[in-house]
Amino acid sequence: MKLYIGNQKYSSWSFRPWIALKVKDVAFEQVLHRFDDHPERVDFKTFSPTGKVPMLDNDGVKVWESLA
Repeated sequence: MKLYIGNQKYSSWSFRPWIALKVKDVAFEQVLHRFDDHPERVDFKTFSPTGKVPMLDNDGVKVWESLA
């Protein structure tokens, strides 16, 4: 399971699912993507259908609404 998140400075929403997974002790890989102008910045649509984070990928099943 992978959780794609944005950096804290620009995406506090990313930490809702991160906190939930940590509290429930669910094993996951955190994949951090930057929003700011940085050489490591990527096009979010390469991993998220909506181009937004957070996005959870569990063996190909993608969930991108953290408030759902």
